[in-house]
Amino acid sequence: MNPFFDLDKAGNAHHGIEPVFTADEIVAKVDDLAARLVRWFDEEPVAQVLMNGAMMFAADLSRAMSIRGCVMEMDFIQTHKDVKSGTVDLIAASNLDVRGRDVLLIDDIYDDGGSLACAYEHFNSLGAQSVTSVVLLDKSGGRDTKIKPDFVGFECPDIFVIGYGMDIAYRYRELPFIGKMGRA
Repeated sequence: MNPFFDLDKAGNAHHGIEPVFTADEIVAKVDDLAARLVRWFDEEPVAQVLMNGAMMFAADLSRAMSIRGCVMEMDFIQTHKDVKSGTVDLIAASNLDVRGRDVLLIDDIYDDGGSLACAYEHFNSLGAQSVTSVVLLDKSGGRDTKIKPDFVGFECPDIFVIGYGMDIAYRYRELPFIGKMGRA
């Protein structure tokens, strides 16, 4: 097995981080999502990655889609949520022309739908033919949200998670699994 995806070695190297979703579970889920997304799109999509947490997921998902013959353009956007007011603003936009094209939004965590709603609004205002979203983790817990993702990897308990692109103070993005601090 590849040592980068060996959960025992990765887990032992990062004391205090308890796996919530293993590297093997993530690989299988990304593969499943890629297969479903390739069937979904009739034309080459324009992938737009919500940075920064979705970078690992987007890299693996786009490669898994490419293996299945999907060619796409890819760029990155960034949103910022004001915790006090609950508003979400686009702070870094893509330069790719999306007029009349299918856009695939790739995000790491879905909780209240604010970031996705902001991105949907942005790309629809630019004339996208369609906007489809895929998120790795759904932490909404069934709450009413602004918008629902089209494709979801895992239902995630409402806990703070790190790894596989997600961080705490810019650390632990490199973990091949998704975990939480302390014991599960």
